Amino acid sequence: MAIENWADTTRTVEYEKSVEFQLNQQPGMLKPMATQYNSTSSKKQITDRFDDMYAEEIDERNGDTKNTDTDVERRWIHKPKRASVAPLLDPDDEMSTEVGLRSPLAVGVAKAIRRYQDDKWLEGFYGPAYTGEEGLTSVPFKSANIIAADFGETAGTHVGLTLKKLRQVRKLARQRFVDTQAEQLNMLITAEEVDDLFEIDQFLNSRYNPDSQRRRYTPMSEDAKQALQDGEPSPFLGIVFWPVEFTNPKAFKRVNAAGLTTNGSGHRRCPVWVNSGMAFCTWLDFTTKVDERADKNHSTQFAAYTCGRASRTNEDKCFIVECN
Repeated sequence: MAIENWADTTRTVEYEKSVEFQLNQQPGMLKPMATQYNSTSSKKQITDRFDDMYAEEIDERNGDTKNTDTDVERRWIHKPKRASVAPLLDPDDEMSTEVGLRSPLAVGVAKAIRRYQDDKWLEGFYGPAYTGEEGLTSVPFKSANIIAADFGETAGTHVGLTLKKLRQVRKLARQRFVDTQAEQLNMLITAEEVDDLFEIDQFLNSRYNPDSQRRRYTPMSEDAKQALQDGEPSPFLGIVFWPVEFTNPKAFKRVNAAGLTTNGSGHRRCPVWVNSGMAFCTWLDFTTKVDERADKNHSTQFAAYTCGRASRTNEDKCFIVECN
């Protein structure tokens, strides 16, 4: 069935005093979950990361000072092109409805901009980062920080989100010296991974009290019930779960068109990170224009614009958990 233009459809219909949007991912969640920067130049230097130094013993009296050098890595974000959304409202269309269309169009363009920004966040997570004095050296995602879909299973036995994978990502974070006491680990999960969590007994009964006499662990009743009561994933193993349908091309068009959210076998690539491991640089956050277009028989155009891009700041603070 062909999808008709919205104006052709709505101008002949009397609204029941209400307007709603198609179901879609609630936008505006991801952009704040990174270190924020602003810029007016063609590229933005987001960090200089210095290598650690180590003190050495002095082995002679009145000897020469041993100079200490340290490596530094400079990270950049390159300015992208502006993005826009700009629907037109014909005067005849507006006169043919009981509900003015200006308000839903204004809300719609705002949602479109926030959804685009979230899409750019995901691009920055999966895609190359840039380093070097001029920001010309591409840095891919660290392959050692990707947990395969068959992790903890017989090779080739691909499974969803498991306790073994969650323990492994927590282990990797500690091995990479991520300060999990100062920053929480975030993880994007789809409805499939939410369902997988409810198959993990330790997640449903996420707090256990030791009972030394019986030599077993007894779940705390209120916590055991909570996950099943509201159906929302609670933090577990220090990981905060964010349900986001990031593999849906309707919600995240750019990142899915580039094939970044799934691997070659179709396994979902769930992002895990701490906020300091990501940066979002904004050249233009959100601006709107409402203009009467004389060249369009004085139709009203609602336009919104944005310009921004995300990048990893440190590969050791970002992980991917692949799920079947």
